[in-house]
Amino acid sequence: MFQSVYRFVLNHPKKFLLLSGWLLLSADIEFFDGYAKVNIQSEPFYVSKDYLGVAIDAAMLTDGQWWADSNSPPRPLNMDNNELIKWAKLLSPKWLRLGGTEADKLWLADSEAEASNPTFESTLTKQQLNAFLNFADTIQARPFITASTGPLTRHLDEWQPFQFTRLLSWLPKNYNGHIEFGNEMGAHWLMFSFSDQIGFEQYGAEYHQAKQLMQNYPNVKLAGPANAFWPKIGEPLKQILGSSKSFLQQDKKPDIFTWHYYPTQSDRCGINIKETDWDHLLDDETFEEFSRQSTKVASWITDYSDETILWLGETGASQCGGTEKLTDRFGSSLWWLAHLGTAAKTGNQTIIRQSLIGGDYALLRYNGHYSPTPDYWASVLWQKLMGAKGFNVKMTGAEEQIQSFAHCHPTKSNTLTLLLVNLKNKDIQIELDHSDNMMVLSVDSLSIKSSFTFVQSQLAETLNWQDIYKFGWIEIYSTTLLKGHSYQFIEMNDSIRCG
Repeated sequence: MFQSVYRFVLNHPKKFLLLSGWLLLSADIEFFDGYAKVNIQSEPFYVSKDYLGVAIDAAMLTDGQWWADSNSPPRPLNMDNNELIKWAKLLSPKWLRLGGTEADKLWLADSEAEASNPTFESTLTKQQLNAFLNFADTIQARPFITASTGPLTRHLDEWQPFQFTRLLSWLPKNYNGHIEFGNEMGAHWLMFSFSDQIGFEQYGAEYHQAKQLMQNYPNVKLAGPANAFWPKIGEPLKQILGSSKSFLQQDKKPDIFTWHYYPTQSDRCGINIKETDWDHLLDDETFEEFSRQSTKVASWITDYSDETILWLGETGASQCGGTEKLTDRFGSSLWWLAHLGTAAKTGNQTIIRQSLIGGDYALLRYNGHYSPTPDYWASVLWQKLMGAKGFNVKMTGAEEQIQSFAHCHPTKSNTLTLLLVNLKNKDIQIELDHSDNMMVLSVDSLSIKSSFTFVQSQLAETLNWQDIYKFGWIEIYSTTLLKGHSYQFIEMNDSIRCG
């Protein structure tokens, strides 16, 4: 072979130069041999054992609006679909949220007359809610239901609790989930009208009323205010509408403080603080910005309501339904794992991914049948390998290239899992501060634009995910080679941190 190449170069030097140039320009790789060192810190932090949840937008169960031209199954959603159940069971999310923009437009219809009343743009029946609860039970996820706080729940600007009490009356006696009081109430001026916008002081008073109505449900927590935070600006129009920080300052002591965050916006949003593209999604500054905002919100909890639990109640790569051929491709899974790790180490006890199905950011795509996206496989691996006890990781030599996270294994004692995510298209040699034998699982794809995920060079869909230790883990010692645009999970014995 080498002799043939040699003769070709001698006989056709110009063709060789042209061919070499074309290969370099078209190849999806930068030839680079970098070096970095990992140091795992000793001080632990903790997230909930029920860390990762997923959402189903309320519009998927009803006749409400959904993002146009997006990758979504037919509505109303068939929650008895065997494929959907199979993939959701494998994912094993800890929470299943019923919420989204549609939640504050919903009318809980107690009769056929109400359900068909044109006054109510979007209705949810008890039968539909039961189908959601049965699905959650089937996949062994706890339900997290968003109660409407939209204009239909007020009369002359006064909150009317009958829709909230109706929801409570519909819940089974063994309900093991929580309730969220509204969805992004700070954006009601945009979803409805300026006259329908309330302030956080009024929201706090209404939250307190709702909490009083839940006295017969001592195990059900009430979350809120689920306000949206945007990159760079935080809460939109906070100078005019106020900040959800003031809700905490009212001494209402919410059970769970929920907030929403997307690092980029799709074209459907109309306003783009950060356009959804690979440069923005895989930029180190994207994670620094999220870390800054998450740390700020966590500090509010510490300062004003330290018994409140912090949840990142809705998140995804691209706001307003996601972006086709970006948020459903392998590059998105690099962002997603780094986002999961960053959310954990900045104080969020639980994170809810938008969404399980529906939109271009779904974990399960729909093309006549359900199939996993790369973000789905990344989520399954996180669930199986990253536990509740975490440690900060100090990376030297590639701070802008590698995102690194360490958690004790969720089921194996004395075992630490290190997650390394390579955001750049450059291979890099990683030195690990560990002397014992370690095992590595490498995950990559054809390119960041690919819809395929390869685990140890095997197509993810072809593997038996009931036992991930049959995937061909490789033994390593003090170093590992991390390919460009890939990620690795490294397991190591660590009785000191994870004993």
